[in-house]
Formats: sequence, structure tokens, C-alpha cells
Amino acid sequence: MQIIDLAKQTGCKIATFPDGEKHVTVDALDRKEPVSIVCRITCADDLFCLMQLGDILKRQEMEINTLFIGYLMSMRCDRLFDLNRPFSLKIVADAINAIGARHVQIVEPHSYRTMSLIKNSVGALATMEYFMNGILKSNELQLDVVAVLPDEGAQARYHIPHAIPSICCEKRRDSETGKLLSFEVCTKETDICKDKDLVLMDDLCDGGGTFLGLAPKLRELAPKSISLLVTHAIQLDGIKKVAQAYDHVFITNSYKEWGAESELPDNVTVFKVFR
Repeated sequence: MQIIDLAKQTGCKIATFPDGEKHVTVDALDRKEPVSIVCRITCADDLFCLMQLGDILKRQEMEINTLFIGYLMSMRCDRLFDLNRPFSLKIVADAINAIGARHVQIVEPHSYRTMSLIKNSVGALATMEYFMNGILKSNELQLDVVAVLPDEGAQARYHIPHAIPSICCEKRRDSETGKLLSFEVCTKETDICKDKDLVLMDDLCDGGGTFLGLAPKLRELAPKSISLLVTHAIQLDGIKKVAQAYDHVFITNSYKEWGAESELPDNVTVFKVFR
């Protein structure tokens, strides 16, 4: 299988013209062999590069077996809110569908609507995978875990095994401004949290407002520690803020390569979506 990795520019090169436009050139290809594509779609430039690659492969009548998307822009705009705003996820989905991949794998989609819009797609719940395999089975941390689900979206997204105790939270927003107003632990039986390691799980951390609001509520439950596990970490400032509020923070490199230059706090661990 031939692999073209747009994120690492393996099997291709991405140039930038003086006006800022991106331009993709692929290495020599065997037209008889199928191709797999690996990418992040964090912005319009990333999407345009993927569209260019799709154009190259389609004109050469090559089969695209798998399209792996580590991060998908517009995941949160997964419905038409009103007629004066765009249905952004559908715009992105239409561009992806035009590429014609046989299989599309999306890391941690925000909701089921993503798969309903993108043909032949499946969602890989990285948060759940890393919770089960990267944290529960870790020999280093030895955590006695209670899973924490921050809102209704997380409750719908993750199905915690019955053998693992869990609690649910909720948040309230101003419907007009979107501002976060309050946070509560809605599970009545919270004695299971005392002297345990609470792991709050969600798909995305931007500014960290939800997690910062929930941290003091979780501390009130007298746990041994509180940790945060999110797949898509967007802002360095947001990571630094939540790292001050939580004992451990677990993120992935789905959105970008968080390296030494990022100056991540010592209590942040990065799991690898992109190897």
C-alpha cells in the first residue's frame, strides 16, 4: 500500500506560493497500487491540500483505499443553526466525499452527525482507547480510577464499562452568548470518588473553560487526584491553564505535534495519534 502523509509531507511536498496559496506535488506513484492518505484538517489550507491531492489521484485513476483524518475542522458546527450562518461541517464533508475514498477514518468526531455526512466513514474514539489502554493499564501511574463525563455530549459519546465506576456532570450556558454560567456534578452517589483518581474525559480542549469550571467541583468530592484526558488539544494557553488545575493532563498530537518547543507543563502527557 502506498501512503501519502500530508501532515508529515511523506510521499508529497507542499509548497507555498508568494500569495500564500498552498501547492501539493506528489512523489512518483505506482498507478496499479492503491493509496492511503494521512492528514490533519485544521484549517482551510489543509482542506485545500487534501482536495489537490484528491484531484491528482483522480486524474491518474488511482484507487484511494483509506483516508485517515487525525483532526477534522468544523466538527462543532455539525448542524444548521440558522439561515444566516453556514453549515460548515457539510461544506467540509462535501469536499471529502468528492475525493472518493473507500474508507474514511476520523479520530474522535464530535458527534454522530459527522459520520452521517461523510461517506464510508467511521469514528475512532481515541479518548476511550487511551483511557482503557494508556491510563488504566499504565504501570507508571497505578491509578485507582473513576471516570468523569463532563456533559450530555460526552455521555452519548463514551460508554464506560460497568466494571469501571463513573460519574456525570453538567454545565449551563447562556443561550445567546454561549458563555458558560455554571457547573454541577449531577450523579447523586459521589462517595465512590473519595480517595480515588478521577479522570475527566472529553473530545476537545480549546480554552479549557469547561474543565476549569469543573475542577473545583471535582476537588469537593475528596479524590486522591483529578486528571483530564482529551484527544484534540487546540491552544497551548488552554493546555497550560488546565495543567494548573489538574494533577495530570493527557492529550494527543491529533491537532499538531506538541514538541519541546511548545513548552508543555511537566504534568502533561502526549499520546500519539500520528506516529
